[in-house]
This record gives sequence, C-alpha cells and structure tokens, in this order.
Amino acid sequence: MEFINKNKMRSFLIPADVTIKWGKEFFQVTGPLGTVTKKKGDLSFAIKNNRFYFLDTFEEKKRHFYFSMVYNIILGVSKGYRCKLRLVGVGFRASVLNKLLTLKIGYSHEIKYVIPEDIEIFCGKTKGTRLLIKGVELQRVTQIASEIRSLRIPDAYKGKGIHYDKENIILKKGKREGK
Repeated sequence: MEFINKNKMRSFLIPADVTIKWGKEFFQVTGPLGTVTKKKGDLSFAIKNNRFYFLDTFEEKKRHFYFSMVYNIILGVSKGYRCKLRLVGVGFRASVLNKLLTLKIGYSHEIKYVIPEDIEIFCGKTKGTRLLIKGVELQRVTQIASEIRSLRIPDAYKGKGIHYDKENIILKKGKREGK
C-alpha cells in the first residue's frame, strides 16, 4: 500500500480482494481475513478507480487519526496483525484447547483465559513457551496481548514473567551485589 499527499486530500490503493461499503452512520471493510465495521463519524471519503480518497475539512490531528484508522483496518482485513509473547521462567507453559488458553506461570494454580471469537492464539510447538496472537484489528490484538502479559508482568530482579517477543528487560541489582 502507498501514501500520496495532495493538498487536503490523501489517497491510497485498495487491494483487489478488499471491499468497502458505507451508509449514513457506519462503514464496513471486508477482506480475505474478515470483516470490520466502524462508526463513520465525521469521516468523508470517496472511492474512485480502486483508490480510497480521504476528503476532510478539519484540523491535521483529526485528519491523521481518521486516515490511520482506515488504513489500519484495510491492512488488517487483507494481511492481518500479530503479536508474539514469550513465557520466561522455570516451568512456565501455555496450551490452547477449544478457545481456552491455559497458562502455568508460577502460581499455585493454572490460569485459564477465554479467547475472544475474533482473535486466534497459537502456542509454540517446543515447550509451549511462545504465544502468537493474530487478528484483523490492531487495537484488539495489542489489547489481548496486554491482558495476557498483565497476568504475570516481568520481574525486575530475575526477569521471570510474560514478555513481548523483542522486549528487553533491564534487571536491577540485588541487595547482596553491592554498590
């Protein structure tokens, strides 16, 4: 996909397998990975020659917000979004069975997390210490990843917990390590 600026009109190419329908209050984007429906609000746009033209009369921040929202929706239904998590700690494991994520993360009991219908979660085949969260809405995928991570936030001293894949935790010195 590409971005083109033209005075107060921005446009980008709509992939061939994505369709956009709109009414007075809502617009719906459908692609190979799913469908997303959003409120239209102040958004004004036109579609011509398989290009999405963004027409507006409001300030730069609001224009950028709407443009990014529509672009992310189209990207989500055509390619999808994903977020990776790592379980770091002795005996930390995860498994998925019938839309139920079971986590063993150092508590005296297993933690069960019900997976929403619009999200898919996969476990790594080796040891079950990696999670892959997939969906069509960027905000929804990152929200679910954040909820799962909050079940065991990484420890500042040992680093045990649930990490984002490329997250780098800076460990603190212990009391006995000296000054």
